[in-house]
Amino acid sequence: MNMQEHKRFLTISEAAEFLHVSEISLRRWTNSGKLRCFRVGGRSERRFLIDDLLAFMQSMDVQAEPLQAVETEAINDTGDAERHISLFFRDQEEKCTSSELLMQQLRAEGLPLDKLIARGLLRVLPPSQTYLLPGKFDAEWMLEFLEMTIQAALEAGHKRILMTGELTSIQGAPGVEQMARYEAMLNPLVDRYPEVTIVCQYDLKSFTGDVILDALMTHPSILVSSGLAPGFYGIEGDRL
Repeated sequence: MNMQEHKRFLTISEAAEFLHVSEISLRRWTNSGKLRCFRVGGRSERRFLIDDLLAFMQSMDVQAEPLQAVETEAINDTGDAERHISLFFRDQEEKCTSSELLMQQLRAEGLPLDKLIARGLLRVLPPSQTYLLPGKFDAEWMLEFLEMTIQAALEAGHKRILMTGELTSIQGAPGVEQMARYEAMLNPLVDRYPEVTIVCQYDLKSFTGDVILDALMTHPSILVSSGLAPGFYGIEGDRL
């Protein structure tokens, strides 16, 4: 392989084939900051340098796995502190303004959405059916809603559960001032259910500094473009 070939970018499917791993593993490694990738185009699709893949393979001792991996690959290496995560972004191209747009982006990642939905492995709901279902944001109601959803998923036999919400859509809604208290209440919830990971998305261009500070103080981990880092939950968590 010549020098020019080493500098060539691969798509996520090409990179998965190169490493003999699933695309799900690649997404997990890039999201955690373990593997570098570049985002291109309006859909922020992943691209990988062969040099980076080779270095990663040597440093991580990557083992071959079936290319047709199960869609719900377990996230077995997720620690307790990494199961309630605040994801901060500032690129408007990353922002999902509707359920339809989110579905388009997931399809662009190559996920078999129809199959996942039919098997009960994926649900995409608008704020009117989640955060604002009672007509306003209510921290206690939302916590009960999440716990009932988690219990139903566990009873259905699911071993791992990922929940994520983009919070820009509920700005200005009645009761939204309870958000920081709600975020703090999620930590005991994930402690009770080790199968669950919750990712709360914050647009840095849409929220004030006070809101971002509250997010930092109520999450054990934060995720930014450079990767996963410790949050400040527990340092002054009892102030809320």
